[in-house]
Amino acid sequence: MSIKTEIKDRHYIKHLKEIREAYEESKDWNKVISTAVYSDVVEAQEAFIDYVEETYQTKVKDGKHLQKLTGIKAETLEGLEETVLNSRYSKYFRALEKDLQEGAKYKDLLQIKPQDFGLPKTWSGCLGSDQYSSILWALSFEFLINEPGYLMLLPDLRSIAQEIQAPYSVLMDCYNLTNKGKKYGVIGD
Repeated sequence: MSIKTEIKDRHYIKHLKEIREAYEESKDWNKVISTAVYSDVVEAQEAFIDYVEETYQTKVKDGKHLQKLTGIKAETLEGLEETVLNSRYSKYFRALEKDLQEGAKYKDLLQIKPQDFGLPKTWSGCLGSDQYSSILWALSFEFLINEPGYLMLLPDLRSIAQEIQAPYSVLMDCYNLTNKGKKYGVIGD
């Protein structure tokens, strides 16, 4: 496990503890979502959904279901939908990152289906918007493709493609997605 995954896991555990404590103290989901769940921290949203599912022993289907289970009125239905989506995406993306860190090949990443994490075929509001773009973002983070200075220090895209047994076009798509507006190989970007 890489340091990035360990940090994400620690953040998730920290948020889960805060959410659990806030709920045990208040027994009020409105208070929990407004004090311990941060809309810009996906690990907090993931921990929140996990705790709700653990508490009610059911899988949260969508924002409306979350609202029905918890009685939350402090957040809009759209906000609750976003929380559920971010939670699902966080789990999916972490699975991609973890497998890459453990040496997965491109074909292995294709076997990790977003639908297995409760995501639809396509979605919006997250870094990736479908399986392919999410894989591209995971590759970018793992191999630092989106970091301008590292392209000179790291293996070239063709070597990365060979390492993960992916078509070269996948790595080019990855570069183009994560470096919009920049040209591959241009120094000084």
